[in-house]
Amino acid sequence: MSRSTFEQLRLPVALLLIAIAAFVLWPRGDTESQSLEATPGPSVIVGQPGGEVISASASAEPSPPTLIPTLSAPRSAGPSPTPARTGTPPRADDGFTAEVLVCRSISGSSCNDELDNVPPNVSSITALVRFTDANGGDAINAIMRGPGGTFDGGVYSLQGGGDGYYYATFGVQNLEAGDYTVTATRNGNEVATTDFRKRGR
Repeated sequence: MSRSTFEQLRLPVALLLIAIAAFVLWPRGDTESQSLEATPGPSVIVGQPGGEVISASASAEPSPPTLIPTLSAPRSAGPSPTPARTGTPPRADDGFTAEVLVCRSISGSSCNDELDNVPPNVSSITALVRFTDANGGDAINAIMRGPGGTFDGGVYSLQGGGDGYYYATFGVQNLEAGDYTVTATRNGNEVATTDFRKRGR
């Protein structure tokens, strides 16, 4: 090969080698996402959990109205009454109380269209946990259990204390029909439950 031919081919060959190296070494987001989609997994997808402390317990501001029933008499040794659809365990020693609702969507701590019967065309539900007298650092979670399996909403650690809410979104469109329970937990302990029925596809 003559020197002039070598000079003419040097730049195109160098560019070709750079292009091949870039192709081989470049990250492939699409391929990776396709491989993730192809991996079998549960039919329920949990969204990002979140929440907020609305007011500190020491604040003089009144708390927003809540649907939590209050006990007017001390606990007796006799049988306890049947819980309502939204179960509320007795107040904790530190005053913490909670309720959990199944909602089509939420606006802050408000439940938009509370559901106890989920039709087949609903693609997701939001578990809304409203609480009072929480402590900073409390770990709040919602867990959904039923014929389709057990699904963890994701732990959310509170940044401050007081009254507030937590939420987690569950995809339910491909969920097996049947009766489900949503349980709210605080630091791993059950604090409230509610039930809903998922209708068939």
